[in-house]
Amino acid sequence: MDRVSSRCPAIFSILLFLGSLALPLSLADEPTYPTISVDWLDYDEDGNADHSYIIAFNSTTNAADFYVKVTHYMENSTQIGSWNFTWDDANYTISPINLTSHRITLPSNLSFGDEIVITVYDSSTNQLLSSRIVQVTLWNQPLADHEITVSTDWTLRHLMENETTNEYLLDFTGQGWQERSDGVLIHDELGNGNLTIDETDEDGSNIYLVLNLNKIWLNETMQGSELTSQIFEMAGSGNMTVSSQEEGENTIIQASVVDSYVLRSMVDGVIEEKMRLEANGNLNISSQSSDEEIYIDGDVSLLLVELHDLDGVRILDHNQFEATAEMEIQANGSYIYIDLEQLYNIEREENGVVVLQHSKFLGDGTFFFSDTNDENGSIVIDGDVLAFHQESVNGTKTADTIHIDADISGATTGEFGVLRRIDGTGQTANSTGVMWDVNRIHEENWFNLTGGGLLDGLGPSQYYNETWDHEVIYENYTNRTVYYNWYEQSDDPSQGEEWPDNSPIPMEKENTTVEESGLGDIDISRESGYAPSELLINDNLGLYSGELMKLELTANSYQTYTRDGHTMQVTSWSGSYLSDFSTANGLVINEGILAGLVAEVSREVYIDLNTTEDVWFWENQSLERVLSPSIVTAGENTPPSIVDVRLHEGRVVNEGGNLVHIEVEIEDPDWNLRNVTVDLATLGLGIIELNDIGEDGDIIVHDDNFTGSFIYFGTDAGNISIGIDAVDAWTTNSSSMTIEVAHRAPRLVDFTLSRYSVNRGDNVTVSAKPYDSLGVASVGIDLRSEGGDLFNLVEDAGGVWSGVIDIPVSLSPGDLFLPVRLEDSGGGMATVTRLNLPSSQVGLGGDSWDASTTSIPVLKIANSGP
Repeated sequence: MDRVSSRCPAIFSILLFLGSLALPLSLADEPTYPTISVDWLDYDEDGNADHSYIIAFNSTTNAADFYVKVTHYMENSTQIGSWNFTWDDANYTISPINLTSHRITLPSNLSFGDEIVITVYDSSTNQLLSSRIVQVTLWNQPLADHEITVSTDWTLRHLMENETTNEYLLDFTGQGWQERSDGVLIHDELGNGNLTIDETDEDGSNIYLVLNLNKIWLNETMQGSELTSQIFEMAGSGNMTVSSQEEGENTIIQASVVDSYVLRSMVDGVIEEKMRLEANGNLNISSQSSDEEIYIDGDVSLLLVELHDLDGVRILDHNQFEATAEMEIQANGSYIYIDLEQLYNIEREENGVVVLQHSKFLGDGTFFFSDTNDENGSIVIDGDVLAFHQESVNGTKTADTIHIDADISGATTGEFGVLRRIDGTGQTANSTGVMWDVNRIHEENWFNLTGGGLLDGLGPSQYYNETWDHEVIYENYTNRTVYYNWYEQSDDPSQGEEWPDNSPIPMEKENTTVEESGLGDIDISRESGYAPSELLINDNLGLYSGELMKLELTANSYQTYTRDGHTMQVTSWSGSYLSDFSTANGLVINEGILAGLVAEVSREVYIDLNTTEDVWFWENQSLERVLSPSIVTAGENTPPSIVDVRLHEGRVVNEGGNLVHIEVEIEDPDWNLRNVTVDLATLGLGIIELNDIGEDGDIIVHDDNFTGSFIYFGTDAGNISIGIDAVDAWTTNSSSMTIEVAHRAPRLVDFTLSRYSVNRGDNVTVSAKPYDSLGVASVGIDLRSEGGDLFNLVEDAGGVWSGVIDIPVSLSPGDLFLPVRLEDSGGGMATVTRLNLPSSQVGLGGDSWDASTTSIPVLKIANSGP
């Protein structure tokens, strides 16, 4: 007994184990319904998302238990390909991920507007287990026409660290607007913010700029998946400090920026950049050395910089500086003061060519010099700078003037002066005989010691020197003096002339290309890439199209989201950027017109550009208003109502007998009606689309009465049923009605008389040829209203009806059109006196309702005597 009892638990355990192994097999008898998830991630690491899908079951499933059919269509419904995936197909295989999930990868690439139809079937029974239709859009871009606004705030920080630390900080708060219409998507963001730039060069010079931006505007236009234009603008005002320290010279400019503007755009692949900065403020320069001190204090009335680059070419470079300043120089007992009442410089280049250059320094002042020594006593020089003027226009010197007049006092007395000016222009040959345009600069220097003690060994003396410098007018030359002559009166007088060698020498053009620091030159385009318009739980998505921001995300859960009076279903998602410490999460709408639109998002991005540059980007954005359409989900929609259907003409006449206008009155409270159609298949005419814009018989534009026209050339008659469809953005309302179709009477196509003039009481032979699709039953001449009889005609083999008629004696003389009475086999009857002319329309004669006609031949009734 002991041995038996010890074996029972072991056997029981084995049975339980075997039962657990059999469990999946028993579950396999009942179909399990899998989910189909997008898996557009970069598994092969080529930088692009793979076109893959995951088939996930809720229990262990063998890949041989099911197969998958996939058909891929382009936006225009053209089929790209259709494939069957099975576990044993080497090309289109089902690859297990784990016990419950399997992956398939399509051999096709995604494009905007594509549609992929995926169906999963049971391998044993071919029973449909699951299906999904994936419509391809771009992330945050619904496929349907729409217009929405968003609120957004973001901050961009760019830090560059090498020999110095440079920082660019831009923050934005504003509203966004997005519209898709006719396949074109426009996205705008408009708001304000602040910009701070703190940039230090290797030489220690620093620019610290703080701007209050009253306008920050971003505009993007996309045609399908192609970005056709991108425009970014900033404008505002603020403060700027420029400081530098170099070789003992300190410069500080403190300015108020009254206007600043920055544009960066790309339109059809052409990149354009503009920059404009206008400021005014204070200028302070100080320089100290062992033997000299210089101080400049000034007021800057205008500091203007304008740059314009187009497609990599600088087409405008404008720099303008206008100021007034006071300059003081102290050196070895001397003091010079100059009041610069005009100090400005303008340089403007267009397409690499200087079109304007003007620099000017104009002022006057004083100077003072004092020296004392034991041997000679003291001396004081006190004078005035009567004129100081330097000017050039478009690279040509136009002014070079200095006039100094001073008195000497102390141990010796006297006076001295300097007078320099341009006293003429012309041409002068250089040392090689080449003629050059020159300024003739005349300079006079003099001093006259009239008495007193000695100064450094000099007794009473006089000195006068006069020079004429023939200087090339162009500022872009060195060694510009081509001829020089002088005349000196002194204790050692002299005079002469010189032609300096190698004069003039053209300057080598300086490389004006400035290596831009790149601070702030960061294009933070948000993550972009293909996405399903409806993001479902467990979808995996890789958005790799952005240059810097590449995001991989997973759909986590569904939520209900209400905004601007609309309640929508959304999918919660979260993901990580392909850079450390960078994440994003948000909500995306997964139903209706706005499917694919990001309703809310929060981004925290850090990008390590290289060893010296880092970028941070923070953003919060949310949907604010839905401007269009007014209905965004099926639950909000009210289907259109078909109120009434009318025929303007009352009935349809077959065999092309009339132009029929059909009018359908529609009531659509949501104003999202797309089209109204009438199905005339019962008449062999197919479907016609009606309009409410005043065309094709529509009487009043947009009165909710939709009109169209048709002509029925068939032979059916009676009450015929037709169908009416009213289609809005969400649903179709269908109805039917019965219209009356009447037989059209035969048409007369030929008519002749044996004679065209008769007396009353005579007879005449007539011949008539009628036409009718159903066949003509009878033809007669009806003179009963004229006091005669109805004369039936007889048909011959050629379809011509003939007979003899008697002219009533009671007829009044004159012209008579004989009334021809026609009747077809369907009961259509008419009495006519006109012929239908030959026509290109259906039938022997003019069979259209508006065919041309003419009168039959006239019979003249003669006036016979009594």
